[in-house]
Amino acid sequence: MHKTKVTLLLATLLACVLCVSIALAESSMAGLWQSGCDFLFHTDNVTVTGEATFSLDGERFKTAKLNYIQDGYHSYYGLTLLTPRADGTEQETGWTILADETGNYYVMEAYFPGTYRIGNSLPQNSLLRRTVRLDALANLGGLLIGQIEPLLPDGVITQEEKDGVKCVHLALSDGQTPDIALSALNVAAIYLSDRWFAIEHSIPEDGYVLFENYTTKTNALTDGTIFWKLKSADVDFVLDAQGRFSSVKGTVSAESTFWDQSVRTVEVAFSLDMTAYGESHVKPFDPADYNVELMEFEYAQEEMGFELIPIDSEEMDALMDKAAALLATQGFTIDPNASRGGWNMGAFIDVSFMNPDDVEYNCTFAEDGSVLMMQAYWTGWAESEEKEPEGVEEETIAAAKALIQSFIDENNPALSPDIPSLTLFSMMKPQEGGTYLVFGDAEQSIVIFVVQVEPAMRIVHYAEFI
Repeated sequence: MHKTKVTLLLATLLACVLCVSIALAESSMAGLWQSGCDFLFHTDNVTVTGEATFSLDGERFKTAKLNYIQDGYHSYYGLTLLTPRADGTEQETGWTILADETGNYYVMEAYFPGTYRIGNSLPQNSLLRRTVRLDALANLGGLLIGQIEPLLPDGVITQEEKDGVKCVHLALSDGQTPDIALSALNVAAIYLSDRWFAIEHSIPEDGYVLFENYTTKTNALTDGTIFWKLKSADVDFVLDAQGRFSSVKGTVSAESTFWDQSVRTVEVAFSLDMTAYGESHVKPFDPADYNVELMEFEYAQEEMGFELIPIDSEEMDALMDKAAALLATQGFTIDPNASRGGWNMGAFIDVSFMNPDDVEYNCTFAEDGSVLMMQAYWTGWAESEEKEPEGVEEETIAAAKALIQSFIDENNPALSPDIPSLTLFSMMKPQEGGTYLVFGDAEQSIVIFVVQVEPAMRIVHYAEFI
């Protein structure tokens, strides 16, 4: 629920640089375009490290640090995100993802220390997986080079070569980007949004969402930008003697036109280094290497090592009734026509409901009947990004913690002594309204709670790290 869209923003702005600098250059830049395509789609062994700092209207709002290793079908992806707080400190989040030749990937998030999750996708032995649409865009970009070249002022691109190493410098000023290049850039940005986040960019029929209504600046820029305009770019590309990217460094400034036609200036200063071609190595994932354990409250799958045990129908009905009653204490109603399911995983049992309106509820019970998880899931709060809990009154925090304490006293008494140590981590304000506070134990990572404080106070998510 807290995963940031900075990766997309970074990819979008770097796409601005690559699409514009490569497509707007002299004829010799066709080779640089091809090197870029080879790097993204045909390189199966390389290490990429880098850092990018994002600013909005002159104020820094995010720094991203990347460490990516491709080793055949094995890969390592580490991302650290730093967000400035109002008091001058920084909030650090991020994740590490390892993938293997079977398509399994293992996710460790800073938000859930000491644990990991498992997923599955298609095996991938390149930085980006080729698709028909990506190939078409790459071919179109190559064709655009010749069309845009005559439209460029002299001196936009300069290059030097020494001992086989080529250094290409891009110095693009405001107004020097041809319209055809801007159109190509925006097609690329929309494609990136659709590929990674399935963002819907249809034109709203009934007004537009204001920039200020988004939870975070990153949300607004990735979800609400309808047109990007490149204002300036000062970027150096370095290729080694084999024609492979060695580094890309520079600063790019772009204007974001929003749904409400407001315009923001986004600047990114970035540095990427590509090293260890053919020598990079990723060790297969071993939980012991990272001192993590499987996040056991997730749904069981056979590859996770769980044994799914059949549940007697009478026992399942009783658990369903218990879960429905538990959810009712927080003001949630299970529709009589809701679809239902349950899994016995030995140490605990999961049950779930899906109401006809597609709102999902989950509860997990331990063998002794105590509640390990309760979740009332819907897109509004669960997919909104978290931000600093600024302006939350102490009375509200105290009331939320009292509600949590009462809930735990009733449903998981063994945790009661630990509840006073809960800390308010963050808050969420989704577009449809309401305020949600996220509580957890930073030192021991015992539990996490999400409490809705308006228009009514109730627990919408609780999980014990078992």
